[in-house]
Amino acid sequence: MNSLKLAEAIEDYVIDIRRDLHEHPEVSGEEDRTIGLVATELEKMGLSSEVIKNGGVLSTIEGTHPGKTLVLRADMDALPMTENKNNLKGEKTVVSKNDGAAHMCGHDGHTAMLLGAAKILSENKDRLNGRVILAFEQGEENGRGIVGILSRILEIGADGVWGIHLKSDIPSGKISVDPGPRMAGAFMFDVRIDGNGGHGARPDLANTPVDVFTDFYNHLKSSRMNALDPFKAITFSIGSVNAGSSHNVIPDSLNFKGTYRFLHYDQGVRAVQEFKEKLDQIAALNGCTYEYIIPPKAMNLSVYNQEDCAEIASEAVKDSIGETCLYNYPAWMASEPFALYQKYLPGVFAFLGIKNKDKGTGADHHNSKFDIDEDVLKSGVASTVQYALYFLDTDEEISFEPEQTDVKTFAKDAGFPVEWS
Repeated sequence: MNSLKLAEAIEDYVIDIRRDLHEHPEVSGEEDRTIGLVATELEKMGLSSEVIKNGGVLSTIEGTHPGKTLVLRADMDALPMTENKNNLKGEKTVVSKNDGAAHMCGHDGHTAMLLGAAKILSENKDRLNGRVILAFEQGEENGRGIVGILSRILEIGADGVWGIHLKSDIPSGKISVDPGPRMAGAFMFDVRIDGNGGHGARPDLANTPVDVFTDFYNHLKSSRMNALDPFKAITFSIGSVNAGSSHNVIPDSLNFKGTYRFLHYDQGVRAVQEFKEKLDQIAALNGCTYEYIIPPKAMNLSVYNQEDCAEIASEAVKDSIGETCLYNYPAWMASEPFALYQKYLPGVFAFLGIKNKDKGTGADHHNSKFDIDEDVLKSGVASTVQYALYFLDTDEEISFEPEQTDVKTFAKDAGFPVEWS
């Protein structure tokens, strides 16, 4: 099979699907039209589909020959934001028609590429040694869809997983399938500090929670240098601080929220320990107390490309779209629910570049000017098809130890909203 040639033959189909989805975005948990479109397109291919409540759409392509099972995953949801009609250069080819919803992360492209790959694979079942599970996941942005759809996948049984994400800062057509850490693990925190408020004229009579927060925040900024391993990437950010309502009243309490991102689990564990110890000390020093609304807790959950699978992916990229398209890219410090798939299945999460100065693409994900270079979609389709063929064809053992805890228990412990599933 010449997967690139086959992808080029259906390029218009993939672009049309992407544009339709882009014009009609639906935010996490509300992807009803999107799910209907996916199911309809699969039916046109002669494939039945199963709609997982609050999870997404599953479909299976059975190969002619027995063998392993590979999951191909795409996410479907849009973001609750308003799209700018312009990208970095001029007007976009297509913009959202739904107020307050926009595909500013590329999920429309992901879904379109997977439908393209499904079209090719379903028409070439005689080439498949095993079967392919197509997983169209809803609710990726808030992690709400993965528990239901992954639980069903594991009931069916699978041996590996592949996903692909468009990437705004990688040159168009280049693709990264590097082994090892690819996206960050994370933990969030939500803390209320309680003190003793008072009049702004007599701060000496108050124990202000503002002092606790400012001292603690400055410690967090310096801890990356003084307390954490400088050779293991970690970031933190404060996303919300709320206290008081008047210029001359010292507040009784202050609430702050934020996240940490890390590539190495032991670094995350150390960050949690440092967080708890210093907050306890600083609160006591200022005569205040605190309560965790959401306590910091590091989970061993980051996107990690299993080395054997990454090697297969590298060969698949070379043989489908060319060796010059392979691109080495450092880990992305954002987080992705795809990491949960990789706790149970060995696999690869590929980054496909869409940065094209001439077309004005390259604005960051979740930016209102985000846009994609549609010419690269065929490369994503070809790479996906080729990886599926190579993974299912290989007889070499893949070194991998799956998580033994059931999905819902593990996901709940990791902070996923499992009650939605």
